[in-house]
Amino acid sequence: MHPSLLSLVGFLLLGLFPACERTATADQPGSPGDTLTELVAPEHGLIEWRFKGRKVLAYTFATNQFKPYVRELCSLAGENMLRDAPFDHLHHHGLMYGILINGVNFWEETHQPGYQRHLKLLAHDTRHSASGLPQASFTELLHWVPHEDHKRLDTTPAAFLVERRTLTLTLDEAKEEVALAWHAEFEVGARTNRVTLHGSDYNGLGLRLPAPWDHVAHHENSEHNPYPAGGKPGAVPARWGAVSHTLDGRTMTVALLARQSGQAGTNLFFAMTEPFTYLATTQGLDKAPIQYRTGDRFALDFLVLVYPTGRTAAQIETRYRVWSRELDDKVTTTRR
Repeated sequence: MHPSLLSLVGFLLLGLFPACERTATADQPGSPGDTLTELVAPEHGLIEWRFKGRKVLAYTFATNQFKPYVRELCSLAGENMLRDAPFDHLHHHGLMYGILINGVNFWEETHQPGYQRHLKLLAHDTRHSASGLPQASFTELLHWVPHEDHKRLDTTPAAFLVERRTLTLTLDEAKEEVALAWHAEFEVGARTNRVTLHGSDYNGLGLRLPAPWDHVAHHENSEHNPYPAGGKPGAVPARWGAVSHTLDGRTMTVALLARQSGQAGTNLFFAMTEPFTYLATTQGLDKAPIQYRTGDRFALDFLVLVYPTGRTAAQIETRYRVWSRELDDKVTTTRR
């Protein structure tokens, strides 16, 4: 069969399976040979990773979308922790990153919004980590362009920013952990010699969480800083934020960790439970917009953790320190 037809068949078969296949109990830790399987269908704007036959992640980057995003992210027990385009906020897409640049809105999707234009996949593969854990990753090239230029065949002259985005998924069955690392490298594009990053207090990397968590989920952060009372939205400085509640009778925890390099702003965490549950990490662009000029580069690093059991603040803090050391090691290796 022709490769394109194989991709199409695989893509169509996705519709035969539920978003995430839940199991009553998590599988026993697998053998070293267990690996993630990958379905990549660029012509349909889709990457999907499965483990032991169950979907763990789906990422969508179709050219008619305003932005690429993680549509589904599941625990090892099978619960999908993301909502895509809920009725109250159609522009909330699972796990997504968006801000404003020079007045162009790359977050909301009304009034001539900007496009994070997917250009191509630079790399994708499945493997095992250095410690033998199942792992998969991809890197894509994006141009951040205004609305009027998103259909251009060559968006290079129109790009505010050029982004190389790498997502890496690592599974640790012994710890019941799904870990998604989001690494983004930016440089100023050819459209202008100066860009200003700005936006609301919730603009950044955000997760729209399951509907049963609305009104009732519990938020916490690394600094134990209080969020506004009554579940109202607010942002506080921290290294990580987490949210927990039950889902299908099981206590779940989702944690979001953040670290920035260069003049990339301040780590803030935005949390709310009313009228729905949301968690985001931001750069404080509502209070202190950031300017970059031609030749400037900056990077953002995030880690999303999903557990089918509750996690304490001390456990998440320990995980943050491990991740932060790993980032430092990568920087040291790169400089060599």
